[in-house]
Amino acid sequence: MADITIAPDLWDANINPEGIIANWFYADGSTVAAGATIAELMVEKTTFDIAAPSAGILHIAVPKDGAVKPGTVIGTIDAA
Repeated sequence: MADITIAPDLWDANINPEGIIANWFYADGSTVAAGATIAELMVEKTTFDIAAPSAGILHIAVPKDGAVKPGTVIGTIDAA
């Protein structure tokens, strides 16, 4: 199992403490490839693509429009 974690240094949390999961490109339970863009994160007016750390079955922990901070685990990927 691999955690999908928002990188702790992705943005300056002192300026904007939270971001929003703007979109999931795969549904919960979908099979994803390693490196595939699986989600989009929005902080202020900037978006970041979140890539799958490994291939397998996606399990979403933070829904679309959910607030996240740097270091948050937003989901997991189980081996297929």
